[in-house]
Amino acid sequence: MTRFTFMAAIAAALLCLAAAPADAGCNKSVVLYNASWCPYCQEVRAILWRNHIRYITLDATTPKVRASMIRQFGDAAVPRTLVGGVLVEGVDEERIKQLCR
Repeated sequence: MTRFTFMAAIAAALLCLAAAPADAGCNKSVVLYNASWCPYCQEVRAILWRNHIRYITLDATTPKVRASMIRQFGDAAVPRTLVGGVLVEGVDEERIKQLCR
């Protein structure tokens, strides 16, 4: 990593911290079903990070998690986020924040 890209990464992180809402966080359990290759999953991870929401990640590409998702949801589409047991499908920052209130 060059010095420029390192400094750009630090600047981007500071911008995200500065833009984080004061009331961020979640007192409910949050589980994210995701895949490392999925750009929408990356967006959800960014939403959770930006809002200081702690979460558990389950890798939907593993056979055990995939089988569990098919039993629970009928398929293994990602991203899926459970907030206090309530399902949020896809990228929906407002719904995630609403459920965390």
